[in-house]
Amino acid sequence: MAPAKSSPAARTGGARSQTLLINSKIRHIKKKDGEPLWRKDIQYDFLREIFYDDTRVFTNSYDGTPNHSYSEIYVDAMARSSKSSKVLREKLLGDSQAALNIAMVCLLVNIGRMNTTLNFFPEMRAQLRTYHPIPSLQSYSDPTAYKQLQDAPRLKSILKGACEDRPEPSTLDQLLLRPRLPRTNPINLVFVLATYARRVTDLFFVEPFEFYDFIMNTNVSSKSRAKAFLWLMWVYLESDLSPEQLRANPFGYGQDNGMKIPLFVPLTPEEIELENVDSPQEKDFAVRMVEERKRMLH
Repeated sequence: MAPAKSSPAARTGGARSQTLLINSKIRHIKKKDGEPLWRKDIQYDFLREIFYDDTRVFTNSYDGTPNHSYSEIYVDAMARSSKSSKVLREKLLGDSQAALNIAMVCLLVNIGRMNTTLNFFPEMRAQLRTYHPIPSLQSYSDPTAYKQLQDAPRLKSILKGACEDRPEPSTLDQLLLRPRLPRTNPINLVFVLATYARRVTDLFFVEPFEFYDFIMNTNVSSKSRAKAFLWLMWVYLESDLSPEQLRANPFGYGQDNGMKIPLFVPLTPEEIELENVDSPQEKDFAVRMVEERKRMLH
């Protein structure tokens, strides 16, 4: 049933007995130990478009302050997590560049693209972990700055802390029934939407696209995917999901008379090659870190 005819909240009542609808189409990033995660692997341009967007239309769910960018409320939720150390919290709140780099990797963990077998500094030898430099996020002048990323299990712990430190909705039904806005923090929202990806696809996507095309579909532009992602974040955090508010979404007028996400823009093969291009500095960094890993292991 189209959102224009009834609100999504009204249509979820019969689904409460359903099990969690985890979409099997998401694929974890998998590479051999020492292989870099290039810009295309992490979809750097998509992540950058999200976290460098300065549209100030979000409310901080902790203190109620308005007029924040998405990156501000996301980083703030990370910093408030009980699993964030004092050092990391200070880094998140005091070093905006480092905070955004950490947030980019966290979103990959958050949405299910990156599992907890990955680490990002060469000296780690934990069992069942593989090392992968991320040149686009670690090519700093400070040679120790790569350690600021944490490893994927610690990042997952930080994210889970942000969902467990206070009561948060854990299902789509619970989320939609919350009367106050914003309904939750942005980290918990991504977990919930990723868990119920099929239902979210039915509600707000136009065929043949679906929720995981945000992070998996490299045939459409990073900018259009990021815009649609932010459109969806605003819908669930800031709107009452009425047709009037959906059409007034600050991230653009959606498809289906404003009721669904904005259009994904397809790319030609030539345009695809122009996205997520690693710089020479990043390639040099990767070579150095791979050699460092070999020295650590031997």
